[in-house]
Amino acid sequence: MRSRIIFLVLVLLLPTGLFATDYYVSADGNDNNDGLSEATPWISLSKVSEAAANDKNGGFIQAGDQILFRSGDTFEGQLVINRSGTADHPIVISNYGDGELPILSGSGNIPTGDFIEAVKLVNTSHIIIDGVWIKNDRKNLGDITWGTNSAYGIKVIANKWGGISKDLTFRNLKVSDVFGYDMMDWEGKFTLDYYNAKGIFFDSDKDDDTTSPVTEVRFEDVLVEDCYFYNLGSTAISARNLNPSNNPNSEEGRNRNFVIRNNTFEQLGGDGVVFASVCNGLVENNEFIDLGWGDHTSSIDRYYGRGEGCWIWDSHNIIVQYNKQYRARGFGDTYGAAGHIDFYCKHSIFQYNYSEDTEGGFVEILGDCDNSVFRYNVSVNDGHRANGHHRYSIWLSGWVGKDITPVPSRDNYIYNNTVYLDAAKCKPDISIFAEDTYIYNNVFYAINGAQIGSGGVDVNMQNGGELKVSNNLFHGNIAAAFTNLDDNKVSGDPLFVNPVSANGDVDNFDIQSGSAAIDKGFSFKEPEFPMAGQGVFKDITLIPIEDAFGNSIDMENLIPNIGASNAHNSGDQVGINDAVRVSDMFSIYPNPVQDELRVSFNKFNQEFNYNIYNIQGQMIQSAETVSIADELRINLPGTAKNGIYFIRIEQGGYYQVERFVLYR
Repeated sequence: MRSRIIFLVLVLLLPTGLFATDYYVSADGNDNNDGLSEATPWISLSKVSEAAANDKNGGFIQAGDQILFRSGDTFEGQLVINRSGTADHPIVISNYGDGELPILSGSGNIPTGDFIEAVKLVNTSHIIIDGVWIKNDRKNLGDITWGTNSAYGIKVIANKWGGISKDLTFRNLKVSDVFGYDMMDWEGKFTLDYYNAKGIFFDSDKDDDTTSPVTEVRFEDVLVEDCYFYNLGSTAISARNLNPSNNPNSEEGRNRNFVIRNNTFEQLGGDGVVFASVCNGLVENNEFIDLGWGDHTSSIDRYYGRGEGCWIWDSHNIIVQYNKQYRARGFGDTYGAAGHIDFYCKHSIFQYNYSEDTEGGFVEILGDCDNSVFRYNVSVNDGHRANGHHRYSIWLSGWVGKDITPVPSRDNYIYNNTVYLDAAKCKPDISIFAEDTYIYNNVFYAINGAQIGSGGVDVNMQNGGELKVSNNLFHGNIAAAFTNLDDNKVSGDPLFVNPVSANGDVDNFDIQSGSAAIDKGFSFKEPEFPMAGQGVFKDITLIPIEDAFGNSIDMENLIPNIGASNAHNSGDQVGINDAVRVSDMFSIYPNPVQDELRVSFNKFNQEFNYNIYNIQGQMIQSAETVSIADELRINLPGTAKNGIYFIRIEQGGYYQVERFVLYR
């Protein structure tokens, strides 16, 4: 008896998830089965929902368990998950067998009618959904008499009964064919309801202040990667938090830590990604194709008809980078560089993006934002909305809501972008209502009937703010009212490698030797990103170290090129003519390093000096006039934290910079 008690105690002390169970679901199954093998699967989404209910409703799925749907099968109904895994043992929803991904559809041959949500996650944490196909084209209203024009592939809910939902992963999904029951084009009924045909919707309620302490409600640590979103009535991925907006504390009242990467978005009535009240968001390496889809001459089609790659509102610390956007359309907004910055945003960077044939234009920054940056982007034939409505290469507006006095944005940086126009329909203008704004080192190129600024160049600086425009390259038909803002303007041909303006790629807009853009840029201290090297931004440097084409840059210390490409740059230092940057002076190892960094020199017995900087640009160690035979050993400070560092060594009129990672 005693041995049995000891055994039971040991079992109870073992980590949750050690005895994880796989549950199988197939179209040939039976809900009276145990679901524990491919031979005895369940059949319905309702059975899975019963197993995934919370404790008080009889659910029994445990941390580490997997729910596996048979590939090639279709399951109609609604899947509801109201349980959580753990960080080490998440609950996984996936597939088994060969063939096409299993389809989970909220619509179809359902006697009670189609569901608003095909999949609903309620107050869940540590969940992975991997390798399923989600659909929800609502055509049978049935018993549901509310939200008729709303439809969601996956709706994720956080409320006061669950507090913080975290560690949610969505991977290798197809999400397609999501439409509301009576959804129609904006021209028929323009209300917010018509945004509601969404692929994945993260819907966080506001904090509950009736408890002590206050119950915080939000999403944390969300990853959406390697998914395909296709044929949706509106937006693919949307996240919101219902706490009051414009909180100056970045981490209060906002969802946190969203990463959206390596996804394809195609034929959407709305946007690819919408961040409303998100703190720390990274949107990278996505492809956005045909957003704002729909028949804009019809009032009865089912697509919203207004979209772009990513737009952000009331969000802090957001980077949108390395995305491609093709043929975005819309009756408002719809801007290049893969999206725009709406009002109440702080520390927002759109960089290394390629956009082509975007109806609205290139840059849009709305009101009351701080530190908004567009850099190293390539914009091709963006800005051709009919009748000139909100059609700008640069549009800085103070708009913060209807019937509210405009508020200018502060510290706007637009630099080292390439803006290329070669279609007569492209006639974007310039409009700036803002405080301190800096427009440096951009290529503005307009040929073959395209024009920039012909319809107006409107500059209205607020509250004593300054507008600095310098070292931009203007080529073609560009209004003098714009070029005359630049006291150091450059003219000439940038000599793009292959300026193809249809289904192109960023590589087409690299530059050739002899380009008028080479070594003609303005050197300045770039804006810093305060979260660099931390959390979801662990691979982001404080300031850029390369351009859109992978060429190295050092904007503050070396004279840059104009435009998104730093190719063929001489590497001359600012104000120094006798020091030349090289790449073959020394090598470092190991990398990553724990305590001792070793430097192996190619030229021996020469004096040198070195400086080591952290990713924030702060010098942590240095030495001057050092002489060594062939190898230098540097003991790094014990106070140095794990992260990215740079070592700069100068020797005999030459210098070299290398990056290394400290990991103890």
